[in-house]
Amino acid sequence: MSLDLPDPDFPLSDVIFLSFSNIRRRFLRSVITALGIILGIAFMAALLTNSIMLGLMQEETGVEAYQYWLVGISLIVCFGGITNSMLMAVNERVKEIGVYKCIGGLDSHIVRLFIVEALMLGVLGGTIGGVIGISMGILINLNRFTFAELSSVLLENIISIVALLGLCLIISLILTALATFIPARRAANLSPAEALRYEN
Repeated sequence: MSLDLPDPDFPLSDVIFLSFSNIRRRFLRSVITALGIILGIAFMAALLTNSIMLGLMQEETGVEAYQYWLVGISLIVCFGGITNSMLMAVNERVKEIGVYKCIGGLDSHIVRLFIVEALMLGVLGGTIGGVIGISMGILINLNRFTFAELSSVLLENIISIVALLGLCLIISLILTALATFIPARRAANLSPAEALRYEN
């Protein structure tokens, strides 16, 4: 007679706590991942902010088609950097993953842990990158227009600027979630016995 035992519970509060602990313990790796996100998002935000400013003040677009390609390439590079960083994070934590699976952790728990950890870095990187990019996009136009003109345009279009910051955050979260999925699945598929024998 077999017993159908319920799956072990893994509440979101515990996932967030463990993810935050992992980020603190591997601070340098987390900084490298966040920097990749910040650079990609900052470049995109600066370009779009510059486009908004020129469009509003000169009634023409400030972005050429090739610049959108540059943004796309920078986001692809950002995606690759996040994936590589998370793959290395999996390699560093193979034994830890093995122990977790031996005490009843499910594959879905491990995927959730890595995804939440990446999303936390995505929120940080997207927010910082958005603020830096928007600031750079505004500063670029200081040599074209007076400070009073820029201030007036910014105040009149503050909703567009806030919406751009929100867009940066959303793109950052989507990017980090997609880039982390493959490393997270790789971690979840590790055999507990092989993971415990793994040598760095």
